[in-house]
Amino acid sequence: MKALVLEANARLVCREHELRVVKGWYRLKIAAAGICGSDLGRGFNSSAYHYPLVMGHEFSAVVEEAPQGGRFAPGARVAVYPLLPCGTCAPCQKGHIQLCLNYDYFGSRRDGAFAQALYAPESHLLPIPDDVSLEEAALCEPAAVAYHGVSMHSVAPGRTALVIGGGPIGLIAAQWLRIKGCTSIAVADIEEAKLDFAATFGFTAIDSRKLDDFADAFDYVAEACGLAITRRAAIACCARKGHVFFIGNPADDWTLEKAFFSSILRREISFTGAWNSVPDPDWKTVLAHAGKDLDLKPLITGRTSLEDAPAMFDRLIRHEGFHCKTLILPNGDIE
Repeated sequence: MKALVLEANARLVCREHELRVVKGWYRLKIAAAGICGSDLGRGFNSSAYHYPLVMGHEFSAVVEEAPQGGRFAPGARVAVYPLLPCGTCAPCQKGHIQLCLNYDYFGSRRDGAFAQALYAPESHLLPIPDDVSLEEAALCEPAAVAYHGVSMHSVAPGRTALVIGGGPIGLIAAQWLRIKGCTSIAVADIEEAKLDFAATFGFTAIDSRKLDDFADAFDYVAEACGLAITRRAAIACCARKGHVFFIGNPADDWTLEKAFFSSILRREISFTGAWNSVPDPDWKTVLAHAGKDLDLKPLITGRTSLEDAPAMFDRLIRHEGFHCKTLILPNGDIE
């Protein structure tokens, strides 16, 4: 099969690649696979677990071959949960598979979906509703991560919310907060193009460099950047008795001064961290809301083939043009 292979750091090549066959799993024809920010770090910052590697963990597919007795027939459209838990560690035994201590993962620890085909187990396949496209379903993973993050604490309707970070996760998190009943939602970023894009979803756009003007202003704050400066801003902007959702993977260290930590205590701010997502309820919730009050299609700002994907990665790395979510279509348009 043809695949986009990470042969070494910063060396992506579209070429023939052997498909790993797993007995008892479904053979899938990949429909669409999203390029995640983590793919940029994994591919161009020496962060891969091994080489060669086929990246891609955000994807939808069509069943090509089903194992005997499988509940999905050939032709079925599915979204694919990428985390493969061990099933035996303490978190798995408690049902917290997203916190598995010995997990495998499509697109990072094993080959993923930047390829024409992939084998996956039935337990990781979710049927795509008829009114949800394969492209929208490819965004299930980031949408579920955002949902998991903002579901870690109850959200009271009628409250105000701020999301720091205007990327895909941030924009989806802002939509979930709106779905949960927040009536005034702002998105902060330093890039003007991202702020303009956030405004098209009906969110108030705030230049992150002006967040000092919004101290104690929001009941809920979701931090989706992972930077020390944005984590600090999230706390500063959170109102008394408010809550901060930490969603962004940390990109640097973080030190809190005594006075700043004291302000957390004096305002009685609470926090939650979130890691990954789970098929039920996170992925099922995404598929139930997609195309209705959860608008995923506008987030797709680019599409590319396997052959042209190396050039697309180069543009993303160089920050050429505006990109929100770019999809790789390994088999062309198969809607």
